[in-house]
Amino acid sequence: MRTSGAALWLELLGGLLVVLGAFLAALSYLLATQTVDPSLERNLLRVRIDLAGLLDTLALRMATAGAWAAGVGAVLFFGAGYLAALARWAVALAALLALGVWLWLALFR
Repeated sequence: MRTSGAALWLELLGGLLVVLGAFLAALSYLLATQTVDPSLERNLLRVRIDLAGLLDTLALRMATAGAWAAGVGAVLFFGAGYLAALARWAVALAALLALGVWLWLALFR
């Protein structure tokens, strides 16, 4: 398949999303393995904030976001040429639909 400019931009975006996903995964790992100071946790529990639970929840959410970003980035990176071709076909079909509606209105209205 011939590589177009749109496919190259999609590959670049996909690569950046994969890097962002890896960064979020590393950050979530650091949050999950963070040791909590007992005095800080005791003081936060006085105002009903569970610091360990908060860190675990943040780590889980960030890992999920990182996995989604890396997955979408991989699809964009490896399927950029096919996505660009699909977009060209979609635009061509939309143009044919618009032309058909115009022709139908011009002839039968």
